[in-house]
Amino acid sequence: MKSFYKLVLATAFSLSSLSAFAAGSETPEGKVQSTFPPISSDAYEKFGGKYGMDRWVEGLFKYIMLDNRINYIFTAHGKIDRQIKLNQQLVAVMLGAPGVEYQGASMSAAHAEMGITLTQFNAVVEDAYLACEDLRTPYHTCNQLIAALAPFKRSIVTR
Repeated sequence: MKSFYKLVLATAFSLSSLSAFAAGSETPEGKVQSTFPPISSDAYEKFGGKYGMDRWVEGLFKYIMLDNRINYIFTAHGKIDRQIKLNQQLVAVMLGAPGVEYQGASMSAAHAEMGITLTQFNAVVEDAYLACEDLRTPYHTCNQLIAALAPFKRSIVTR
């Protein structure tokens, strides 16, 4: 199964630039333009609703904190519990959770001074797939989430 996820990951890296371009990006107001193809209306439920999404974000941060390529970026900004909470909100909103509002800064504002590279961005994508694998999330369901988040690449990668 790990080799399958490595193949999916390689494909995601290859398509990340393309999907970010095709999917749209953050507007100046910090709102996200719709993705193409659009995220299915049942993506949130397929991910297990609030419980599944919360577990996924916690798994993502587990991998991020173990990942020496990027963990220092997250620890330098502290408040990991707050970062987890905001990411849970963001992911829920991206997948259409009812009654959830993202309360963090826009991706542009939150990452403006960090100097994030494409390599660092891709490390987070890799960790996202590892979290999916841990939760035994079907690859097509995981890809829906990655596709929903891909447009943020333009706002996050600044060098």
